[in-house]
Amino acid sequence: MKSRYRPALYVFMVLAAAYLLAPVGWMVLLSVTNQAEALSVPPHWTPENPTVDNYKAFFQPNASQALIGADAIAAMPRAILNSVVVGVSVAVVNVVIGSMAAYSFARLKFRGSGTLMVVYLASRMVPAIGIMIPLYVVMQNLGLLNNLVSLVLVETAETLPFSIWLLASYFRTIPRDIEDAARIDRCSWLRAMVKVFLPVAAPCLVATAVFGFMSSWGSFLYPLLFTSGPESATLPVIVSNFATDLNADYGLLSTSGVFAILPPFLLALWFQRWIVSGVASGAVKG
Repeated sequence: MKSRYRPALYVFMVLAAAYLLAPVGWMVLLSVTNQAEALSVPPHWTPENPTVDNYKAFFQPNASQALIGADAIAAMPRAILNSVVVGVSVAVVNVVIGSMAAYSFARLKFRGSGTLMVVYLASRMVPAIGIMIPLYVVMQNLGLLNNLVSLVLVETAETLPFSIWLLASYFRTIPRDIEDAARIDRCSWLRAMVKVFLPVAAPCLVATAVFGFMSSWGSFLYPLLFTSGPESATLPVIVSNFATDLNADYGLLSTSGVFAILPPFLLALWFQRWIVSGVASGAVKG
């Protein structure tokens, strides 16, 4: 890139980062702001009297706690556990089923493979709101309403097409020689895939798992539709309960939002190198 364009590029990057991070920063500031100051007009861009009472409310619930957030705070631990169970399950299923399907697309030649891949990707273009009623009827007939299994099935169906495409694109970049060498050593195709092929594709597998986890972790529509009680509600649904038709505790709402974004943020930060490597290789070379 020519040097005269670099200043403009840096300015654009700073503006883009500010645009993306400003809502998160505002949420963090509100989490240490009391309710009266949060509702002040004009708004305070920085809290004049910072407080950690909103965080204490989650770890030290007491009788003086605002009634609008009492039930939601009590349901938070179970909601976090439910979100973790659904997220981990979706991630595991995406890696297991996605890797098998992607291996078939990458290594086997069969009629209609290209068309089938297009159909998989086209299914991602269907808006969730357009199929939520049929899905609700299906889950009702299967007796899976208010059950985490329904969320795992639906979130897997939502994320699996992209996972297959990403993994198949990455698998095509792996030389066949490593598989041939394993087969010469009398490995079956399944053992060669598990012991030799998949370890080489570890960056893309990690990227796929993180993608599945983060997609299900932040999902709101399906958990709201398929669950009706705190025993099966996920974190986004419980966070929304801090706001009602009559009032909203913006401090508790923002604090719960901070708790909600921490796991995916730490996960992405931890596996950043592998995610970038897996996504870049699978998307560009495919």
